[in-house]
Amino acid sequence: MDRRSMLAGAVGSAAVAAWGGGIAEAAETAAADTRRLLGADGRPDWGAVRAQFRLDPDWVHLATFYLASQPRAVRAAVDHLARQLDADPMLVPTRLSLPDGPTGWDRVRGSLAAYAGGEADHIALTASTTIGLGVVYNGVRVRPGQDFLLSEDDHPVHQAAARLAADKHGARVRLASWFADSARATTEEVVSAVRSRIRPTTRVLGITWVQSRTGVRMPVEAIAKVVREANRGRSESDRCLLVVDGVHGLAAVDADVARLGADVVVAGTHKWLFGPRGTGLVWLAPHALAQVRPTFASFMGEEGAAALSPGGFLAYEHAFALPVSVAFHQTLGRSRVAGRIAELSTRAKQGLARIPGVTVHTPAAPEMSAGITCFSVRGHAGSAVVDMAAERGIRLSSLYHDSLGYARIGTGVMNSARDVDAALRVVRDIAG
Repeated sequence: MDRRSMLAGAVGSAAVAAWGGGIAEAAETAAADTRRLLGADGRPDWGAVRAQFRLDPDWVHLATFYLASQPRAVRAAVDHLARQLDADPMLVPTRLSLPDGPTGWDRVRGSLAAYAGGEADHIALTASTTIGLGVVYNGVRVRPGQDFLLSEDDHPVHQAAARLAADKHGARVRLASWFADSARATTEEVVSAVRSRIRPTTRVLGITWVQSRTGVRMPVEAIAKVVREANRGRSESDRCLLVVDGVHGLAAVDADVARLGADVVVAGTHKWLFGPRGTGLVWLAPHALAQVRPTFASFMGEEGAAALSPGGFLAYEHAFALPVSVAFHQTLGRSRVAGRIAELSTRAKQGLARIPGVTVHTPAAPEMSAGITCFSVRGHAGSAVVDMAAERGIRLSSLYHDSLGYARIGTGVMNSARDVDAALRVVRDIAG
Protein backbone atom coordinates (compact mmCIF):
# COMPACT_ATOMS: atom_id res chain seq x y z
CA MET A 1 0.00 0.00 0.00
CA ASP A 2 1.44 3.40 -0.95
CA ARG A 3 1.53 6.50 1.27
CA ARG A 4 -1.53 8.08 -0.39
CA SER A 5 -3.59 4.94 0.22
CA MET A 6 -2.43 4.77 3.84
CA LEU A 7 -3.39 8.40 4.38
CA ALA A 8 -6.78 7.90 2.74
CA GLY A 9 -7.38 4.85 4.93
CA ALA A 10 -6.47 6.76 8.08
CA VAL A 11 -8.71 9.69 7.18
CA GLY A 12 -11.52 7.29 6.29
CA SER A 13 -11.16 5.45 9.59
CA ALA A 14 -11.29 8.72 11.47
CA ALA A 15 -14.42 9.76 9.59
CA VAL A 16 -16.09 6.45 10.33
CA ALA A 17 -15.18 6.74 13.99
CA ALA A 18 -16.67 10.23 14.10
CA TRP A 19 -20.13 9.21 12.95
CA GLY A 20 -20.16 5.48 13.58
CA GLY A 21 -21.31 5.22 17.19
CA GLY A 22 -25.05 5.22 16.66
CA ILE A 23 -25.15 3.01 13.62
CA ALA A 24 -22.60 0.61 15.11
CA GLU A 25 -24.80 0.23 18.17
CA ALA A 26 -27.81 -0.39 15.93
CA ALA A 27 -25.85 -3.02 14.02
CA GLU A 28 -24.83 -4.73 17.25
CA THR A 29 -28.45 -4.72 18.40
CA ALA A 30 -29.46 -6.36 15.13
CA ALA A 31 -26.69 -8.94 15.52
CA ALA A 32 -27.86 -9.68 19.07
CA ASP A 33 -31.41 -10.11 17.78
CA THR A 34 -30.11 -12.60 15.25
CA ARG A 35 -28.41 -14.61 17.99
CA ARG A 36 -31.74 -14.79 19.83
CA LEU A 37 -33.47 -16.40 16.85
CA LEU A 38 -32.91 -19.82 18.38
CA GLY A 39 -34.86 -21.17 21.33
CA ALA A 40 -33.44 -23.02 24.35
CA ASP A 41 -33.57 -26.26 22.35
CA GLY A 42 -31.40 -24.76 19.62
CA ARG A 43 -34.23 -24.73 17.09
CA PRO A 44 -35.49 -21.54 15.42
CA ASP A 45 -38.08 -19.51 17.27
CA TRP A 46 -40.29 -18.63 14.30
CA GLY A 47 -42.00 -15.85 16.19
CA ALA A 48 -38.62 -14.22 16.81
CA VAL A 49 -37.79 -14.70 13.15
CA ARG A 50 -40.99 -12.90 12.11
CA ALA A 51 -40.13 -10.01 14.42
CA GLN A 52 -36.96 -9.38 12.40
CA PHE A 53 -38.98 -8.20 9.41
CA ARG A 54 -40.48 -4.73 9.06
CA LEU A 55 -43.63 -6.06 7.36
CA ASP A 56 -46.88 -4.14 7.73
CA PRO A 57 -48.83 -6.00 10.45
CA ASP A 58 -52.14 -5.04 8.83
CA TRP A 59 -51.42 -7.46 5.98
CA VAL A 60 -50.87 -11.19 5.68
CA HIS A 61 -47.77 -11.36 3.49
CA LEU A 62 -47.67 -14.44 1.26
CA ALA A 63 -45.83 -12.93 -1.72
CA THR A 64 -42.49 -11.97 -0.19
CA PHE A 65 -40.62 -14.24 -2.62
CA TYR A 66 -41.29 -11.56 -5.25
CA LEU A 67 -38.97 -9.11 -3.52
CA ALA A 68 -38.03 -9.99 0.03
CA SER A 69 -38.42 -7.81 3.05
CA GLN A 70 -35.02 -7.63 4.75
CA PRO A 71 -34.41 -8.73 8.33
CA ARG A 72 -33.21 -6.17 10.85
CA ALA A 73 -29.58 -7.35 10.77
CA VAL A 74 -29.42 -6.86 6.99
CA ARG A 75 -31.00 -3.41 7.17
CA ALA A 76 -28.48 -2.41 9.82
CA ALA A 77 -25.58 -3.69 7.74
CA VAL A 78 -26.73 -1.72 4.69
CA ASP A 79 -27.03 1.43 6.82
CA HIS A 80 -23.64 0.79 8.37
CA LEU A 81 -21.96 0.62 4.96
CA ALA A 82 -23.95 3.52 3.50
CA ARG A 83 -22.75 5.84 6.25
CA GLN A 84 -19.16 4.89 5.55
CA LEU A 85 -19.62 5.64 1.85
CA ASP A 86 -21.30 8.95 2.56
CA ALA A 87 -18.50 9.94 4.94
CA ASP A 88 -15.70 8.97 2.55
CA PRO A 89 -16.56 7.54 -0.90
CA MET A 90 -12.88 6.75 -1.47
CA LEU A 91 -13.24 3.83 0.94
CA VAL A 92 -14.59 1.86 -2.05
CA PRO A 93 -13.80 -0.86 -2.89
CA THR A 94 -11.24 -2.17 -0.39
CA ARG A 95 -11.73 -0.43 2.95
CA LEU A 96 -15.42 -0.85 3.82
CA SER A 97 -16.29 -2.77 6.96
CA LEU A 98 -19.25 -4.52 8.49
CA PRO A 99 -19.52 -4.37 12.30
CA ASP A 100 -17.59 -7.65 12.58
CA GLY A 101 -14.82 -6.80 10.14
CA PRO A 102 -13.82 -5.82 6.59
CA THR A 103 -16.05 -6.66 3.66
CA GLY A 104 -15.67 -6.63 -0.10
CA TRP A 105 -15.92 -8.87 -3.15
CA ASP A 106 -13.78 -11.62 -1.65
CA ARG A 107 -15.84 -11.82 1.51
CA VAL A 108 -19.13 -11.77 -0.40
CA ARG A 109 -18.06 -14.56 -2.73
CA GLY A 110 -16.58 -16.53 0.14
CA SER A 111 -19.76 -16.36 2.21
CA LEU A 112 -21.91 -17.43 -0.76
CA ALA A 113 -19.54 -20.29 -1.53
CA ALA A 114 -19.71 -21.52 2.05
CA TYR A 115 -23.50 -21.48 1.88
CA ALA A 116 -23.78 -22.98 -1.61
CA GLY A 117 -21.17 -25.66 -1.01
CA GLY A 118 -18.67 -24.54 -3.66
CA GLU A 119 -15.58 -22.42 -4.13
CA ALA A 120 -15.47 -18.63 -4.15
CA ASP A 121 -13.49 -18.64 -7.40
CA HIS A 122 -16.44 -20.29 -9.14
CA ILE A 123 -18.91 -17.50 -8.31
CA ALA A 124 -19.62 -14.35 -10.30
CA LEU A 125 -21.76 -11.57 -8.85
CA THR A 126 -24.60 -9.80 -10.63
CA ALA A 127 -27.51 -7.55 -9.72
CA SER A 128 -30.31 -10.04 -10.48
CA THR A 129 -31.29 -13.37 -12.01
CA THR A 130 -32.21 -11.57 -15.24
CA ILE A 131 -28.76 -10.03 -15.61
CA GLY A 132 -27.11 -13.31 -14.64
CA LEU A 133 -29.01 -15.23 -17.32
CA GLY A 134 -28.07 -12.59 -19.87
CA VAL A 135 -24.41 -12.86 -18.91
CA VAL A 136 -24.50 -16.65 -19.25
CA TYR A 137 -26.42 -17.03 -22.52
CA ASN A 138 -24.67 -14.15 -24.21
CA GLY A 139 -21.33 -15.55 -23.10
CA VAL A 140 -21.77 -19.21 -24.04
CA ARG A 141 -19.52 -20.26 -26.90
CA VAL A 142 -22.10 -21.35 -29.47
CA ARG A 143 -21.97 -21.97 -33.21
CA PRO A 144 -24.59 -21.43 -35.91
CA GLY A 145 -26.85 -24.45 -36.08
CA GLN A 146 -26.62 -25.27 -32.38
CA ASP A 147 -29.66 -24.81 -30.15
CA PHE A 148 -30.78 -23.78 -26.68
CA LEU A 149 -33.46 -26.09 -25.27
CA LEU A 150 -35.83 -24.60 -22.68
CA SER A 151 -39.34 -25.20 -21.38
CA GLU A 152 -42.58 -23.38 -22.07
CA ASP A 153 -42.86 -23.02 -18.29
CA ASP A 154 -39.56 -21.20 -17.81
CA HIS A 155 -39.81 -17.54 -16.90
CA PRO A 156 -40.05 -15.19 -19.92
CA VAL A 157 -36.75 -13.50 -19.01
CA HIS A 158 -35.01 -16.87 -19.19
CA GLN A 159 -36.51 -17.50 -22.61
CA ALA A 160 -35.64 -13.97 -23.70
CA ALA A 161 -32.00 -14.33 -22.62
CA ALA A 162 -31.73 -17.46 -24.75
CA ARG A 163 -33.45 -15.85 -27.75
CA LEU A 164 -31.32 -12.72 -27.67
CA ALA A 165 -28.14 -14.78 -27.60
CA ALA A 166 -29.38 -17.21 -30.26
CA ASP A 167 -30.27 -14.34 -32.62
CA LYS A 168 -26.82 -12.88 -32.14
CA HIS A 169 -24.90 -16.09 -32.76
CA GLY A 170 -27.00 -17.84 -35.40
CA ALA A 171 -28.32 -20.45 -33.01
CA ARG A 172 -31.95 -21.29 -32.32
CA VAL A 173 -34.22 -21.74 -29.29
CA ARG A 174 -36.50 -24.73 -28.86
CA LEU A 175 -39.26 -24.80 -26.24
CA ALA A 176 -40.47 -28.14 -24.90
CA SER A 177 -42.91 -29.41 -22.27
CA TRP A 178 -41.50 -31.50 -19.43
CA PHE A 179 -44.85 -32.72 -18.09
CA ALA A 180 -48.45 -33.06 -19.20
CA ASP A 181 -49.95 -31.78 -15.93
CA SER A 182 -47.85 -29.74 -13.53
CA ALA A 183 -49.78 -30.94 -10.47
CA ARG A 184 -48.94 -34.56 -11.30
CA ALA A 185 -45.39 -34.09 -12.58
CA THR A 186 -42.93 -36.77 -11.50
CA THR A 187 -39.19 -37.17 -11.74
CA GLU A 188 -39.60 -40.08 -14.14
CA GLU A 189 -41.84 -38.09 -16.49
CA VAL A 190 -39.53 -35.08 -16.51
CA VAL A 191 -36.38 -37.13 -17.02
CA SER A 192 -37.95 -39.07 -19.88
CA ALA A 193 -39.06 -35.86 -21.59
CA VAL A 194 -35.64 -34.24 -21.24
CA ARG A 195 -33.85 -37.35 -22.55
CA SER A 196 -36.07 -37.48 -25.63
CA ARG A 197 -35.59 -33.82 -26.56
CA ILE A 198 -31.83 -33.33 -26.23
CA ARG A 199 -30.20 -33.40 -29.68
CA PRO A 200 -26.57 -33.61 -30.79
CA THR A 201 -26.90 -29.89 -31.61
CA THR A 202 -28.19 -28.90 -28.16
CA ARG A 203 -25.61 -26.57 -26.64
CA VAL A 204 -27.61 -25.50 -23.57
CA LEU A 205 -30.41 -27.18 -21.67
CA GLY A 206 -32.01 -24.41 -19.62
CA ILE A 207 -34.28 -25.39 -16.73
CA THR A 208 -35.77 -23.73 -13.65
CA TRP A 209 -35.09 -25.22 -10.23
CA VAL A 210 -38.48 -24.12 -8.87
CA GLN A 211 -40.80 -22.73 -11.52
CA SER A 212 -42.52 -19.47 -10.64
CA ARG A 213 -45.28 -20.27 -13.14
CA THR A 214 -46.27 -23.69 -11.75
CA GLY A 215 -44.39 -24.18 -8.48
CA VAL A 216 -42.87 -27.39 -9.88
CA ARG A 217 -39.47 -28.18 -8.41
CA MET A 218 -37.44 -29.69 -11.20
CA PRO A 219 -35.32 -32.76 -10.31
CA VAL A 220 -32.03 -31.10 -11.18
CA GLU A 221 -29.78 -33.94 -10.02
CA ALA A 222 -31.66 -36.51 -12.13
CA ILE A 223 -31.67 -34.20 -15.16
CA ALA A 224 -27.92 -33.65 -14.72
CA LYS A 225 -27.40 -37.39 -15.12
CA VAL A 226 -29.29 -37.33 -18.41
CA VAL A 227 -27.13 -34.46 -19.62
CA ARG A 228 -23.96 -36.31 -18.66
CA GLU A 229 -25.16 -39.31 -20.68
CA ALA A 230 -25.87 -37.08 -23.68
CA ASN A 231 -22.38 -35.58 -23.46
CA ARG A 232 -20.52 -38.88 -23.76
CA GLY A 233 -18.22 -38.66 -26.74
CA ARG A 234 -18.89 -34.97 -27.38
CA SER A 235 -16.13 -32.43 -27.77
CA GLU A 236 -16.07 -29.43 -25.44
CA SER A 237 -17.49 -27.19 -28.17
CA ASP A 238 -20.42 -29.57 -28.63
CA ARG A 239 -21.02 -30.26 -24.97
CA CYS A 240 -24.57 -29.63 -23.69
CA LEU A 241 -24.41 -27.27 -20.72
CA LEU A 242 -27.07 -27.54 -18.02
CA VAL A 243 -28.02 -23.97 -17.05
CA VAL A 244 -30.35 -23.60 -14.06
CA ASP A 245 -32.45 -20.60 -13.09
CA GLY A 246 -32.14 -21.22 -9.36
CA VAL A 247 -33.73 -18.14 -7.87
CA HIS A 248 -36.65 -19.92 -6.16
CA GLY A 249 -34.53 -22.84 -5.02
CA LEU A 250 -31.62 -20.99 -3.42
CA ALA A 251 -32.34 -20.76 0.35
CA ALA A 252 -35.72 -22.46 -0.12
CA VAL A 253 -34.40 -25.97 -0.85
CA ASP A 254 -31.89 -27.78 1.34
CA ALA A 255 -29.29 -28.57 -1.30
CA ASP A 256 -25.80 -27.41 -2.22
CA VAL A 257 -25.93 -25.46 -5.46
CA ALA A 258 -22.46 -26.72 -6.33
CA ARG A 259 -23.53 -30.36 -5.95
CA LEU A 260 -26.71 -30.32 -8.04
CA GLY A 261 -24.78 -31.55 -11.06
CA ALA A 262 -25.50 -28.43 -13.11
CA ASP A 263 -22.90 -26.60 -15.16
CA VAL A 264 -24.26 -23.15 -14.31
CA VAL A 265 -26.71 -21.93 -11.65
CA VAL A 266 -28.03 -18.36 -11.73
CA ALA A 267 -29.96 -16.81 -8.86
CA GLY A 268 -30.91 -13.47 -7.45
CA THR A 269 -30.11 -13.35 -3.75
CA HIS A 270 -32.76 -10.75 -2.88
CA LYS A 271 -35.59 -13.28 -2.63
CA TRP A 272 -35.47 -16.38 -0.41
CA LEU A 273 -31.97 -15.57 0.87
CA PHE A 274 -33.16 -12.11 2.06
CA GLY A 275 -30.14 -10.47 0.50
CA PRO A 276 -29.98 -6.72 -0.10
CA ARG A 277 -31.92 -5.65 -3.17
CA GLY A 278 -29.96 -5.67 -6.38
CA THR A 279 -27.75 -8.68 -5.57
CA GLY A 280 -27.34 -12.01 -7.33
CA LEU A 281 -24.88 -14.71 -8.25
CA VAL A 282 -23.78 -16.98 -11.07
CA TRP A 283 -22.12 -20.24 -10.03
CA LEU A 284 -20.16 -22.15 -12.67
CA ALA A 285 -18.67 -25.62 -12.46
CA PRO A 286 -14.89 -25.46 -13.04
CA HIS A 287 -15.12 -27.15 -16.44
CA ALA A 288 -17.76 -24.62 -17.57
CA LEU A 289 -15.63 -21.55 -16.94
CA ALA A 290 -13.90 -21.83 -20.33
CA GLN A 291 -17.26 -22.18 -22.11
CA VAL A 292 -18.69 -18.79 -21.05
CA ARG A 293 -17.02 -15.57 -22.18
CA PRO A 294 -17.35 -12.23 -20.35
CA THR A 295 -19.88 -9.75 -21.70
CA PHE A 296 -18.87 -6.73 -19.62
CA ALA A 297 -15.64 -5.33 -18.31
CA SER A 298 -15.31 -6.50 -14.72
CA PHE A 299 -14.07 -4.57 -11.70
CA MET A 300 -13.62 -7.81 -9.80
CA GLY A 301 -10.96 -9.67 -11.75
CA GLU A 302 -9.88 -10.97 -15.13
CA GLU A 303 -9.67 -14.67 -14.31
CA GLY A 304 -12.30 -17.36 -13.81
CA ALA A 305 -15.82 -16.56 -12.74
CA ALA A 306 -14.85 -13.13 -11.43
CA ALA A 307 -14.35 -11.95 -15.02
CA LEU A 308 -18.05 -12.60 -15.73
CA SER A 309 -19.18 -10.14 -13.04
CA PRO A 310 -20.45 -6.93 -14.68
CA GLY A 311 -18.31 -3.99 -13.64
CA GLY A 312 -19.27 -0.41 -12.92
CA PHE A 313 -20.06 1.53 -9.79
CA LEU A 314 -22.76 -0.29 -7.89
CA ALA A 315 -24.78 0.04 -4.70
CA TYR A 316 -21.81 -1.14 -2.64
CA GLU A 317 -23.70 -0.81 0.62
CA HIS A 318 -26.07 -3.49 -0.69
CA ALA A 319 -23.56 -5.75 -2.40
CA PHE A 320 -21.11 -5.82 0.49
CA ALA A 321 -23.82 -6.47 3.10
CA LEU A 322 -24.71 -9.82 1.52
CA PRO A 323 -22.60 -11.84 4.02
CA VAL A 324 -25.02 -10.74 6.75
CA SER A 325 -27.93 -12.31 4.87
CA VAL A 326 -25.99 -15.53 4.55
CA ALA A 327 -25.15 -15.47 8.26
CA PHE A 328 -28.84 -14.95 9.10
CA HIS A 329 -29.71 -18.14 7.22
CA GLN A 330 -26.78 -20.04 8.65
CA THR A 331 -27.96 -19.15 12.15
CA LEU A 332 -31.36 -20.67 11.42
CA GLY A 333 -29.91 -23.64 9.54
CA ARG A 334 -30.61 -24.36 5.89
CA SER A 335 -32.39 -27.64 6.53
CA ARG A 336 -34.65 -26.05 9.14
CA VAL A 337 -35.49 -23.16 6.82
CA ALA A 338 -36.35 -25.57 4.01
CA GLY A 339 -38.36 -27.71 6.42
CA ARG A 340 -40.39 -24.74 7.62
CA ILE A 341 -41.09 -23.63 4.06
CA ALA A 342 -42.18 -27.15 3.10
CA GLU A 343 -44.39 -27.45 6.19
CA LEU A 344 -46.28 -24.26 5.39
CA SER A 345 -46.52 -24.90 1.65
CA THR A 346 -47.91 -28.39 2.33
CA ARG A 347 -50.53 -26.82 4.58
CA ALA A 348 -51.43 -24.42 1.77
CA LYS A 349 -51.63 -27.14 -0.89
CA GLN A 350 -53.72 -29.45 1.25
CA GLY A 351 -56.06 -26.66 2.30
CA LEU A 352 -56.56 -25.39 -1.24
CA ALA A 353 -57.26 -28.93 -2.49
CA ARG A 354 -60.22 -29.15 -0.10
CA ILE A 355 -61.93 -26.02 -1.47
CA PRO A 356 -64.57 -26.70 -4.16
CA GLY A 357 -63.83 -24.80 -7.36
CA VAL A 358 -60.09 -24.50 -6.63
CA THR A 359 -57.46 -26.38 -8.64
CA VAL A 360 -53.92 -26.73 -7.30
CA HIS A 361 -51.31 -26.71 -10.06
CA THR A 362 -48.24 -27.45 -7.90
CA PRO A 363 -47.33 -31.06 -7.12
CA ALA A 364 -48.33 -32.34 -3.68
CA ALA A 365 -45.11 -34.35 -3.43
CA PRO A 366 -42.55 -32.40 -1.31
CA GLU A 367 -39.66 -33.50 -3.54
CA MET A 368 -41.39 -31.90 -6.54
CA SER A 369 -42.26 -28.57 -4.90
CA ALA A 370 -40.85 -25.92 -2.60
CA GLY A 371 -42.18 -22.56 -1.38
CA ILE A 372 -44.48 -21.53 -4.25
CA THR A 373 -48.01 -22.95 -4.51
CA CYS A 374 -49.90 -22.11 -7.70
CA PHE A 375 -53.67 -22.46 -7.93
CA SER A 376 -56.69 -21.27 -9.87
CA VAL A 377 -60.26 -20.48 -8.84
CA ARG A 378 -62.99 -21.44 -11.24
CA GLY A 379 -64.45 -18.39 -12.98
CA HIS A 380 -61.69 -15.98 -11.90
CA ALA A 381 -58.41 -14.93 -13.47
CA GLY A 382 -55.39 -15.24 -11.21
CA SER A 383 -54.92 -11.47 -11.12
CA ALA A 384 -58.56 -11.07 -10.04
CA VAL A 385 -58.02 -13.53 -7.19
CA VAL A 386 -54.98 -11.53 -6.10
CA ASP A 387 -56.97 -8.29 -6.18
CA MET A 388 -59.92 -9.73 -4.24
CA ALA A 389 -57.59 -11.20 -1.63
CA ALA A 390 -55.86 -7.82 -1.29
CA GLU A 391 -59.21 -6.21 -0.50
CA ARG A 392 -59.27 -8.47 2.57
CA GLY A 393 -55.70 -7.88 3.69
CA ILE A 394 -54.07 -10.91 2.07
CA ARG A 395 -51.05 -10.41 -0.19
CA LEU A 396 -50.88 -13.07 -2.90
CA SER A 397 -49.23 -12.81 -6.32
CA SER A 398 -49.69 -13.85 -9.93
CA LEU A 399 -47.67 -13.71 -13.12
CA TYR A 400 -49.03 -10.71 -14.98
CA HIS A 401 -47.99 -12.17 -18.35
CA ASP A 402 -49.44 -15.63 -17.74
CA SER A 403 -52.51 -16.47 -19.79
CA LEU A 404 -53.14 -19.46 -17.54
CA GLY A 405 -54.06 -17.04 -14.77
CA TYR A 406 -52.61 -18.87 -11.76
CA ALA A 407 -52.57 -17.16 -8.38
CA ARG A 408 -49.68 -17.98 -6.02
CA ILE A 409 -49.11 -18.41 -2.30
CA GLY A 410 -45.50 -18.11 -1.20
CA THR A 411 -44.62 -19.44 2.24
CA GLY A 412 -41.44 -18.11 3.82
CA VAL A 413 -39.92 -18.31 7.28
CA MET A 414 -41.60 -15.04 8.23
CA ASN A 415 -44.99 -16.75 7.81
CA SER A 416 -47.06 -18.89 10.16
CA ALA A 417 -49.80 -21.48 9.98
CA ARG A 418 -52.17 -18.69 10.96
CA ASP A 419 -51.16 -16.74 7.84
CA VAL A 420 -51.84 -19.73 5.60
CA ASP A 421 -55.19 -20.40 7.24
CA ALA A 422 -56.23 -16.76 6.81
CA ALA A 423 -55.46 -16.98 3.09
CA LEU A 424 -57.37 -20.23 2.77
CA ARG A 425 -60.47 -18.65 4.34
CA VAL A 426 -60.34 -15.81 1.84
CA VAL A 427 -59.85 -18.13 -1.14
CA ARG A 428 -62.79 -20.23 0.08
CA ASP A 429 -64.95 -17.10 0.14
CA ILE A 430 -63.82 -16.11 -3.36
CA ALA A 431 -64.53 -19.59 -4.69
CA GLY A 432 -67.84 -19.71 -2.84
